[in-house]
Amino acid sequence: MCAAATGPPPGDEAIAVLWHQHRARLVRLAAGLTGDAGAAEEIVQGAFAALLGRRGYLRDPAAAHAYLRRVVVNKARAHRRVRRWRTHIAAALPGSREPVDDQDVDSHLDMLAALLRLPWGKRACLLLRDYADLSEAETAEVLGVSVGTVKSQTSRGLRQLAVVIGGARSGLR
Repeated sequence: MCAAATGPPPGDEAIAVLWHQHRARLVRLAAGLTGDAGAAEEIVQGAFAALLGRRGYLRDPAAAHAYLRRVVVNKARAHRRVRRWRTHIAAALPGSREPVDDQDVDSHLDMLAALLRLPWGKRACLLLRDYADLSEAETAEVLGVSVGTVKSQTSRGLRQLAVVIGGARSGLR
């Protein structure tokens, strides 16, 4: 008589722990990058699904978290590309509605609205550096750019964000 296997397969518990520890922050990161809360949830779920195929990362929780963050950033970038193409296609179709600008999404959150006005690269650098608390080198690795690019994009992004926030407070757009 065979003994029945009890408990989850190896790694499932580790994935559950990662889910509970990092899901909310990853969703906020994805939402900040895409401007779409629904897409952010799907992106994070996709990142965890990708981790299922890369169980080797589960030996090191920090490596698993870094992998998840990198997948979220890449999936957010892909989502942006698809959305841009859909916007161009929708605008070209007769009788189509005007697409919603990023700045109109979640406009009740002033900071998110201001961040959404920034170009994607600057927004990603600011979110990864200041929100996700990554170093310049870690941010560069996640985005696949040089440390110098991260430094310049972060600096320029902060200046542009100050202008956007200042303009919104004074009633200018």
